[in-house]
Amino acid sequence: MRLIQKKIFMKQQTLLAHLALQKKFSDKYENIAVEALGHILSESDAARHALSDVLRTGGAEVGEIARVKTQASGEEGTRPDLAGFDQHNKERVLIEAKFWAGLTDNQPVAYLERLPENQASALLFVAPAKRFELLWQEMCRLVREAKIDLVRAHEEANLRSATVGGKRLLMLISWTYLLDRMDSRASTSRESHTKSDIQQLQGLAEQMDDGAFLPLRREDLGPEFPRRLRNLEGLVDDVIERLEQKELAAKGTTSRSNTAYGRGLQLSGTDAWFGLDHYKWAEARDTPLWLYLYEGVQPISEIRERLQPLAPELELLEFVDDQLVVPIYPPVGLEYDTVLNAVVARLKEVAELINPAD
Repeated sequence: MRLIQKKIFMKQQTLLAHLALQKKFSDKYENIAVEALGHILSESDAARHALSDVLRTGGAEVGEIARVKTQASGEEGTRPDLAGFDQHNKERVLIEAKFWAGLTDNQPVAYLERLPENQASALLFVAPAKRFELLWQEMCRLVREAKIDLVRAHEEANLRSATVGGKRLLMLISWTYLLDRMDSRASTSRESHTKSDIQQLQGLAEQMDDGAFLPLRREDLGPEFPRRLRNLEGLVDDVIERLEQKELAAKGTTSRSNTAYGRGLQLSGTDAWFGLDHYKWAEARDTPLWLYLYEGVQPISEIRERLQPLAPELELLEFVDDQLVVPIYPPVGLEYDTVLNAVVARLKEVAELINPAD
């Protein structure tokens, strides 16, 4: 009997993933996951208890979640995937379900500002384990840029949390962590229908986390993406030209490969490379622009020490053998000249720290 049930569950587990990845639904797999998660949490006491357990583990004392609502719009224009309410019908948790989509302009700052400061509440992101570190670092960076106090509270393999002003909590958990906790609770309560639903959603989450080919959406085939890359390459060229005009850099040879476009340069007398690094963009930080600094007259350890004043803002100063890899974040939502000036100003800061005498 158990073997038969297992086979049934395996078929159900792959059904949701199969439907989500079909051509008819391939541009909506995150929406399908949200609706599935919302259905499970709405129909199952065990699943809601598991969610409350997860929130407590991260440090959010929001009590028991009595009900959830999908796509709960707020007055400030925020529209989280799910909102959780306590027994007094007070909104206590916002949930954003991610696979590989980027953060929107409202995330996480506007969502945090929607939550009450004087009452325990949480903004919870659920994401693939393979995206975990990258997404957490990016969320923390955006909170700091918004001048919101952030104190990291809890860190383990599949869970991160931080207090963010007042009694609000920012959390990130993996799909595996959440669904395993829900499945365990459902087993204890003998909610067989809930276990089936959870296992279907687990199938979709595992499919997305395995790094399978992401189904192409119609908008992926339009001209926006290649135009964006062309604009970014132009930005790299203009930044280096501007640095040369300011006598902060001497430009070198342009390089292009399957994973990068940029130019070697001398930055305050230090060998460097600045440009687009697609691999770092995909795997390390949410920015296409990267600066590589190489050991020369100055030891790379000395350069790294001099750049420490920028470490909190850049979040990552990667120290790899004889080179230092620095992410450069362009501002978003602004005109080209403003973006150009901001990137040049950041590299000017780096140049002046490397060689204060220049």
